[in-house]
Amino acid sequence: MKCVLRIFFAAVATLLLVGCGNECDRCGDAYAYAYDSVVRHNSIYHWRTTFALDSAERAFIENHNIDRIYIRMFDVALEQNYETASPEIVPIATTRFVDTIPTNCEVVPVAYITIDALRAMQGEEAQYAHLIVERMKAMCSYNNCGRIKELQLDCDWTQTTRESYATLCSVVKDSLHKEDIALSITVRLHQLQEDPPPANRAVLMLYNTGALKVFETHNSILDIDDVKPYIKPMKYPIPLSYAYPFFGWGVKFKYEEFVAIVSAQDSIHSPEEHIRIERATYSEIAAVKEFVEGNLGKPQGGNILYHLDNTQLKNYTNNEIDKILTY
Repeated sequence: MKCVLRIFFAAVATLLLVGCGNECDRCGDAYAYAYDSVVRHNSIYHWRTTFALDSAERAFIENHNIDRIYIRMFDVALEQNYETASPEIVPIATTRFVDTIPTNCEVVPVAYITIDALRAMQGEEAQYAHLIVERMKAMCSYNNCGRIKELQLDCDWTQTTRESYATLCSVVKDSLHKEDIALSITVRLHQLQEDPPPANRAVLMLYNTGALKVFETHNSILDIDDVKPYIKPMKYPIPLSYAYPFFGWGVKFKYEEFVAIVSAQDSIHSPEEHIRIERATYSEIAAVKEFVEGNLGKPQGGNILYHLDNTQLKNYTNNEIDKILTY
């Protein structure tokens, strides 16, 4: 497994050198930053595997003064090697850049780490930490993402994987510290009352708050009744930003058993099927925002929209978007 990963990441490093050409001496300068500074931004996530923005999405960024984009670069997952039949920790679903980064937008590269991959890393967290960091940096340099001031890890860690994730974050944070780059982490509601893993800052994910696969769930994307039990007056140990949902989908059931996430425009084909249409309305998002800020305070790094997709964002007015971004 180690050999496969080294070869894979070495290939990315080679690509970086080819892409930089004679400008490699300037590649390191892209990572100079005061890692401990916290600046508020209007931010948005990009969670598609192809970075290609249409004119409406570029206009959205400009009209709402979006100056930071969190781009999911790849997932780290546990996949079976079909030649050896053994599981391997590998990067998958790598984002392909076919478009340029909007002018004056800072990029924060994000790596999503599956819980299975995290479990498999136990005892080798430092090795994978360095591989993840180097791959993200190589992708940012090759795709002209500009100065990288922050890198983010996204993982739904649990009590049984907490120690491994803390070790992984500690190695990543120390590695980035040498280059004055901040490490941020995502925080889910069930993790909020726990001490955070080593990081400079965090993003509280205020979406996907309910039980998606439970038939009786009202809205798994966002429901204030799902949020309230986890939120109490407190000062989080590290600077905290908030991410809010601006998307929708359909959740299909058959005989009240979960089938799949589908398009909100999908249809049912038998009397036994049911599609629960989910989308957080502006009033629901605003109510959660007021409740969270009343208990945890204003976002220290600003608010973040999830995610950059005009087919989803057009369901909200410009005024509604601006009110959620306001802090």
